[in-house]
Amino acid sequence: MSGQPGIHPYRREIELTATTRLGLDFLFLVAAFFLARGVLLEELFPFGPASVITAAVRRPRLLWPVVLISMAGSWFSSTAPVYSRLFLFLFLGLIFSLYPALRRGSILTQATLAPATIILVRGLSLTLWQPSFYGWIQVIFEALLAWGLSLAFLYASITTRQEERLLGGGLFLVGVLLGLQEWRFFDLSLQGVISRYIILLVSLAGGPGAGAAAGAAVGFLPSLSQLVTPALAGLLAFAGLIAGSLKSLGKPGVISGFLLAHLLLANYFLGQESVLAALKEGVLVALALVATPSFLINNLQRFLAAPVSTPALKEDHGRQEALRKALKSLARSLKFTGFKESPEVTVRQVARATCRGCPAGKVCWELEGVQMVTLLQELLQKGSHGCLTTADIPEWLASRCSRCRELLAALISEASKMQVLPAENSLNTWLAATFETLAAMLVEGKAKAGVGEEEGRESPRWKLTVGTAATPRYKADVSGDACLVANLEPGRQLLVLGDGMGAGREAAETSSTAIELVRDLLAAGFTPEKTLRTVNMILLLRTPKESFTTCDLTLINCGNGTAEFYKLGACPTFIQRDGLVKTLSSHSLPVGILEDLQLEPMREELQEGDLLVMVSDGVLEAHRDINEKERWLAKALQRVGDARPQEIADRLLKQARALVDGKPRDDMTVMVARIERTGV
Repeated sequence: MSGQPGIHPYRREIELTATTRLGLDFLFLVAAFFLARGVLLEELFPFGPASVITAAVRRPRLLWPVVLISMAGSWFSSTAPVYSRLFLFLFLGLIFSLYPALRRGSILTQATLAPATIILVRGLSLTLWQPSFYGWIQVIFEALLAWGLSLAFLYASITTRQEERLLGGGLFLVGVLLGLQEWRFFDLSLQGVISRYIILLVSLAGGPGAGAAAGAAVGFLPSLSQLVTPALAGLLAFAGLIAGSLKSLGKPGVISGFLLAHLLLANYFLGQESVLAALKEGVLVALALVATPSFLINNLQRFLAAPVSTPALKEDHGRQEALRKALKSLARSLKFTGFKESPEVTVRQVARATCRGCPAGKVCWELEGVQMVTLLQELLQKGSHGCLTTADIPEWLASRCSRCRELLAALISEASKMQVLPAENSLNTWLAATFETLAAMLVEGKAKAGVGEEEGRESPRWKLTVGTAATPRYKADVSGDACLVANLEPGRQLLVLGDGMGAGREAAETSSTAIELVRDLLAAGFTPEKTLRTVNMILLLRTPKESFTTCDLTLINCGNGTAEFYKLGACPTFIQRDGLVKTLSSHSLPVGILEDLQLEPMREELQEGDLLVMVSDGVLEAHRDINEKERWLAKALQRVGDARPQEIADRLLKQARALVDGKPRDDMTVMVARIERTGV
């Protein structure tokens, strides 16, 4: 591939070598030593048992090294050595050695070993040597904390959910930092130095919010192990906020903001004698941040970034429901062509005029919202061609609605405002009736011929973080562009961007209708080719006047990392990888112009860190020089670095607006997606 013109060599995935694995094992052993020393409220040691259980389940070959290291850490803890803790670690090691099947059990069973062994070993020791009610309360609290920590560590090591990974990793780091209590380096607290380094690192990767959160978290650490005033939390939270606010200036800005805020408040919070120590710690962590490699910061930035996604459709049973909704959507698109506003806006106006304050409103609009929207759209369409009567309201609604007369009056009023169109095309009517019949058959028949099929599906190895930015053309209140991000089963991600003909509400209605149909048909199991041909035919039949839209469709397989691109009258897609930018373009016409649709699918192999950028023509045409339409955007992408997709989208839109002096001649939309790996 690298030998073809215009295609650049891609970075290969770096595999872990034996030396790297050995280094990670060594770091885990060091962490286990400090976790065994980690103490809460000067008396509780729940981190050690949780780390032993995690090692036994996730790294069995490190079980006994971790047991011995934990025993050493407990022996050299800040309090007097308690022999029951040493026997506790030894007992856990023996349990997992004698019963290796425990490693294949459920996480709940594995985590429950922590409180069970703590109550057994420490409770027995307490009963034999120093029986007391307070001692039993202490043992029970330590057992419960160890159980929660074990669950958090075990889940964090296998989950792909960002919240669980952040919780487990944060608690693990808290235990290590607590274990560093009273360890000093040239009269400097190791806990303080590492805590401040974490604040700088998180501020640089995550911005002001993440920096303030990290500062508050590590600032409370001393008060967790000792009865001290938690004033340090306020100082470090403010320092993290200021440091993160200067993230755009890079490492120098983050370091300057942190040192400035830290020194200004250190005298007030900690006293004059602590200012010099704070300055020394600040200089040391600043040097450490300067020496931090960029790949570590980039990985942390991607880890902290929240992926943008929409809820995935249910499988099997959900597939039939998705197909039914797609058919109903097709039927409505053919039948409902007289709305001045969008059908949803018109229905909301009817509900606002009639249902506000109604006791049955919760049932109608929360429990049966979809059914109500469909019914009112059908009644509005019928009212535009004739007179509505109470007989048109179905029995299931009339039996409970106390405002039937008001509802009917609102429907008649809105129907009178609908556009008067020529008689419906017979083909439209036939297609709409056919689609509705098929949808009804799915509900009534419930054929289960293919329910037992189980396809071997590989778990998704890739995910997308997506950012979007849009603005309407100058002096317009509605953008004619529409974009959509959706998860499709099994393991497919959809990005689609449409630009309707003209501008304003009519263009927006055309583009949004097209991309929603694309989503519904793909979710129902249609191939991309059939989906686009169906949408093209719908737009041709939908109204007698000309109505078309561009369609820029990207379909990503999250299992193998391949992407399919379909472009119908759309702008090129830009792929940025390692500072190099590649463009994918097609000369196909938009959907809704010709019955014979020419499709030119393109496929690409994606890699971790790839950046996909999709734009509407208003963005490219912002540059007056026709030869620079694509070049200026490619140059801008070469300078984005590892910024978040949302930041990149906002930046590109801002540059496009600047090229037209803040007065866009056409609607502008930018979609930016970064490819990332899932898993731990």
